[in-house]
This record gives sequence, structure tokens and C-alpha cells, in this order.
Amino acid sequence: MAPQPARPLLVLDLDETLWHGDDTAQGLSFALRPFLGEFLRQVAEHYDLAVWTSASGEWMQAGLAAVQAETGFDLAGQAFFLWDRSRCSLRRLEDGEYGWHKPARKFRAGWIRARYPRERILALDDVAENYTTGYGHLVRISVWTGQPDDRALEDAARYLVSIADEPDLRALEKRGWSGRTRPEG
Repeated sequence: MAPQPARPLLVLDLDETLWHGDDTAQGLSFALRPFLGEFLRQVAEHYDLAVWTSASGEWMQAGLAAVQAETGFDLAGQAFFLWDRSRCSLRRLEDGEYGWHKPARKFRAGWIRARYPRERILALDDVAENYTTGYGHLVRISVWTGQPDDRALEDAARYLVSIADEPDLRALEKRGWSGRTRPEG
């Protein structure tokens, strides 16, 4: 019998992945993506969770508080790490402007590797360019800006649960994952 692979780590993006937020004169407000609570509960049964956002720490904490208040799921308390913009890098974009980037090489840190081999780390993000240097980690999800009939997190939970026991998550072909529930081939 083959040994059970290490429990995987799922690194979650926030803005336009789990929620859509606004900073108005009345303060910060967060619309949570449909099925967020169910998504978090389902994937937490199979993955350890972490957060990596290119937003500020204050924005991240406010949004995570809204998630807990609305869903009852304490993502901030359960996360292996909470990384904000301070863990991102600036990089020149195609249009010449600079934008925040999430260099996957940071997953090689000794304190992360001690618990999660690189082949057992996935990232759910709506911006593929965030993982150009670590594309094997990426499960890309559609951008969400408030559509109430969105079912992407429901589909993502089903897919992520179906692949959780794969020994090398980075080697799986994850493009076009939506609607699939097991690896191809």
C-alpha cells in the first residue's frame, strides 16, 4: 500500500475570488461570493488553508472579519499563513505600468517546505499572471464582481476535493478544470 501523501495546502486569493469589496464614504463593504461558506467548509476537510492577497493588511483583515460574521467560518484563525501586499513583489506589466505579483518561489521557504512539499500546494486565484513563475500551483477561477447567480465556488469545491489525494498536484493539468471532478487521463 502506497503511503498517504501529506495533507495539501490551498492558498486562497481574496478580491474578486472570494469577495468583491468597496471602500466608500460609509466605510468598507464586502459582498461575499455565493457558496463561500460551503466552499470553505468543504475544502477545509481536505486541505489546510492559507491566504495571499495583493491588498493591504487592513483590507484583508476587514474582509476576513466579514467572512466570519456572515458564514461563521474563521478563515483568519484557521489559516496557516495570512499574507498581504507586503509579501508580494512589484513587476512591470505588459502596458508598462507596475502591478503586484505573487512569486511562487516564496513557497520554498523552509518553514513552509517543512510541512508542505511544493507538489502539495495549490493556489486559487482569479489572476493567472500572479503565478507566472509557479503556474503548476494555480487553479484559476473566474473573476467575480457581484453576480448573484455565480456557482464557481461550488464547482471549485467539487474539483478541489476530487484531486486532494493526488500525490503531485502541480503536475495535474488544471486548465479548463471547471465541471471536472477528477484528473484527466
